[in-house]
Amino acid sequence: MRERLMTSRCAVALVCAWLPAFSLFAQDIKRDNPPGLFSSPHFTNVVDVPAGTDLIFVSGLTAEGKDGSVPHGAQAQADAVFAHLRAALESRGLKPSDVIQIRAFMVDLPHTIQAYRKAAAGFFAGSPPPASAAVGVSALVSPDLLMEVELVAARPAPASKKMAKENP
Repeated sequence: MRERLMTSRCAVALVCAWLPAFSLFAQDIKRDNPPGLFSSPHFTNVVDVPAGTDLIFVSGLTAEGKDGSVPHGAQAQADAVFAHLRAALESRGLKPSDVIQIRAFMVDLPHTIQAYRKAAAGFFAGSPPPASAAVGVSALVSPDLLMEVELVAARPAPASKKMAKENP
């Protein structure tokens, strides 16, 4: 009986010692729009990523296909760009809801932004919006290209990896 009581006390002490670490694992990425800043349903002003989170950087992707062909028109290019971004994320086991920041560079911004917004809305449908920037540029690497989009995604590290970092 005495041994069981000691074992129970040790188990309780061990669980209590690990509770703070488990609460760290449960922390999510925080997204918010602080008071005083312009807010939009299309982006988040501030994204706070906890330590121990893996960051995945996707280079600027364009509408250019494997064969070098480029679709004609802003909407076709926007749809192709977001299809490429989806493929890049899926190659790492990620989805649009894992994106924390996106940057778009667009030629003739006033005319391409609507196509970009439509494709982005479909891509992020049901996901929290990431931090975002859209920049008008005079040209991209090829005169046929109208937009290039890069992003950063976050994947919480596995619990075992976090424990190893916190308890070397």
